[in-house]
Amino acid sequence: MNEQNTLIEYGARIDPLTMVVPPDVTELVLDPGHPGEHDPEYVARRKELFALCRKHRLEKLGPPLVEYTAEETRIWREVAPKLDELHRKHACRMYLKAKDDLAITQTEIPQLRPISARLEHETNMHLVPAEGALPYRTFYEYIAQRGFPVTQFIRHGSHPEFTPEPDMIHDCLGHVPPLMNQDYAELLTLIGKAAATTNRGEQVLALKRFSWFSIEFGLIEEYGEIKVFGAGILSSTGEIPHSLFSQHVTRRPFVTDVVINTDYDPSQMQKDFFIAPSLPFLRRELESLVRRFGIPVL
Repeated sequence: MNEQNTLIEYGARIDPLTMVVPPDVTELVLDPGHPGEHDPEYVARRKELFALCRKHRLEKLGPPLVEYTAEETRIWREVAPKLDELHRKHACRMYLKAKDDLAITQTEIPQLRPISARLEHETNMHLVPAEGALPYRTFYEYIAQRGFPVTQFIRHGSHPEFTPEPDMIHDCLGHVPPLMNQDYAELLTLIGKAAATTNRGEQVLALKRFSWFSIEFGLIEEYGEIKVFGAGILSSTGEIPHSLFSQHVTRRPFVTDVVINTDYDPSQMQKDFFIAPSLPFLRRELESLVRRFGIPVL
């Protein structure tokens, strides 16, 4: 398996062609082949955090304070510096400023409760504790209400560079910092409102492709350079250089009609990337798409 979050789908793992979604599971289920499936201590810890985060989500208690173990902290300290080195070279300025403003360090796993409070103050966004992947409509309903579901568990220590599911490293070092930016927050919220409102599968698929090639795996032009702002890239030591320098991928200007008709495979390194000129551009493009679909959220 390659060195990236290969199975991460935006919000939940969904086949982009068939729109098969996971159920709202009530207890932890690790997929076959998961690095931690045969580790009783890891499974017990995951069950503990699953129950805690699900309770806080359903009871609207906000992110719980978690006392992370020495092993979880070790994994964070192994992965975070490698990502930070790549971020300083290749992440967009918006992301770097937000990461610094939130004081996300390479040594300690951050608590999400104070980060959520800071986001609410800056952009009226907040963090929703998530026990794992959520059904896509549930996920987008939270986003429509300016909440972003985030996990609070750490990947298995046998493969610290890899996770088959969204974890704290993916969420906190990928998705969370850009929520400090108002244009990004409004873009994300509109995706959530539109996806949670429409019942037409082809429209949901188009919106998911739009978000996949922007929020998850988007590139952006900045002072004549191509920088990264997609969370799926930012949280992967393999995907950052792959997206920018691989000769086996396509990098094209972000044209909405091309994007929403481009398939993607969340189970492997991405082969298609689109470069946006700015976040306000993406917001205008999404607003135009929502109007074209006739989704009554504007």
